[in-house]
Amino acid sequence: MKPTYIVTYTEKQFDFLNPKPDDICIEDIAHALACINRFRGHTRIPYSVAEHCVRASYVPIGNPLDNLLHDAAEAYIGDVPTPQKQNMGWDLQSTWGYIKKYQHVEASIIVTIYNGLGLDCTTPRDTHQADKIMLATEIRDIMPAGHDYTFLDPNIKPLSYKIEPWSWKYAETEYLRRYKELTQ
Repeated sequence: MKPTYIVTYTEKQFDFLNPKPDDICIEDIAHALACINRFRGHTRIPYSVAEHCVRASYVPIGNPLDNLLHDAAEAYIGDVPTPQKQNMGWDLQSTWGYIKKYQHVEASIIVTIYNGLGLDCTTPRDTHQADKIMLATEIRDIMPAGHDYTFLDPNIKPLSYKIEPWSWKYAETEYLRRYKELTQ
C-alpha cells in the first residue's frame, strides 16, 4: 500500500486519510503557508497564503483568529483555486446534502487543526466576507491587470491600503506572531 502521509516541516507524519490532532502544530502551518503562493503563483509578484491570512486577520469582519486560520488546511493539502474546487466531483451525503470530495477533506482537516491547536471549532465561522475583501484587494494590487473580474460582488470594496508583498520568511514570522497575539 502506498503511504497516505506527508512529512511536515517539524518532521511530523500527517496522514491525509486519518489526520490526528497530535500531528498539528502552528509552526508547520505558518511555514507551509509562507511557502505556498496564492492563485497558484499567477500573481505579478509572489504573495503567500500566510500573508493573505495575516492580512485577513486584520479585516474588521468576523473573528480575527478564524480569519487567520481560514486557509490553514492548505498547509497540508495545498492551495486549490476556488474555480477548481467548485468543479471537482460530488462525493458524500451529509446533513447539508451532497458536498464535494475536496471540500469534505478540507473541512475534516480544519476540524483536526482546531482540535490540535486546542481551539473551539463549534462556533460558526464568519470568514467568508473577510476573504472576499482580501480577494478584491489582491486582484487590485497583485493580479495581472485587464482581466474580467466581474464575478466579484460589486458591493465588496478592497481595503484602503495597497498590498506590498512580504518575503516568505517575514510572512511566516508574522503568521506566528499574529497567532500568538490572538491566542494569549
